[in-house]
Amino acid sequence: MELLNLGFAILLIKIAICILPGVAGIFLLASSEDKKREMRNFACNKLFGVSNAIPYPKFALFTTVFGSCLLLLSLTGTWFLLLRGLI
Repeated sequence: MELLNLGFAILLIKIAICILPGVAGIFLLASSEDKKREMRNFACNKLFGVSNAIPYPKFALFTTVFGSCLLLLSLTGTWFLLLRGLI
């Protein structure tokens, strides 16, 4: 009996595809204003070389929309990859 067969490895990949976008989406939706400002400053420093290239209200809206999309992607992936075959 193998410890890790192909079916189990595929199941783990499916679970990761379903769970990780949801976790990232919840993080983006639930993060505080200070954390969002830190993320904005980090992204602006890496992309543009200055810390305030993107206005905070636009960045906050982007994180809300992107987090919601990731959560929706996670729910859709869970349905099609894991739950649809059980019904």
